[in-house]
Amino acid sequence: MKTITKSLKWLLIIFLITAVVACKKKERDDAVETINKEEMKRKIADIIPVQYQDTLTKLGISLNQETTPPMLEGAYAFKPLRLLKSNRTQDVANMSFVDGSIKFFAQDSENNIKLIGKSLLNSADTSLVTAISGNGNNFTVYGKVKSVRGSDSAIFGIIISGEKDGTQLRNIRYGLINIDNSKGGTSFIKQGEARVVFDTDQVSPTISVF
Repeated sequence: MKTITKSLKWLLIIFLITAVVACKKKERDDAVETINKEEMKRKIADIIPVQYQDTLTKLGISLNQETTPPMLEGAYAFKPLRLLKSNRTQDVANMSFVDGSIKFFAQDSENNIKLIGKSLLNSADTSLVTAISGNGNNFTVYGKVKSVRGSDSAIFGIIISGEKDGTQLRNIRYGLINIDNSKGGTSFIKQGEARVVFDTDQVSPTISVF
């Protein structure tokens, strides 16, 4: 009887130790995740100030703000494209846009990523600084892009959200907002003006030639 009691006592001790260790590990993991999220928010705010993020979310962009996004590297076609919503009174509902494409590359474990776009802002646009967030198949890419027309140039914030589905993307929405038009003249939409555009067939396939 005493042997059984001692065995139960040791089992209880082992159980309690295991529970305490597991609890402390969860607390550490939660603390690390909180720190990572705060660092991600700061990184994103350095790319696109919060007030401009807020403008785009009000126009229909969803932000997947977790810190474990899917691997996105590759080139994809966005077509056919239509306006979802705009804060420009002169924009027409459901207006269409030229087919676009995008290439993501240099994605790393610190949630950095680079992009080159065609016909998203201009005929060719390259990100100055970019980050990616998300979880599982859901992602959001944040970029600061310089767009040039002749001697004029403007800095745009671009946010692209969607889902990775095998080799293709789904439910793509991307938002554009002019965040610095000090050298833009009248070549671009005004500073603070924004559009959110979506891929109407909800499928953005991989393309081999960019």
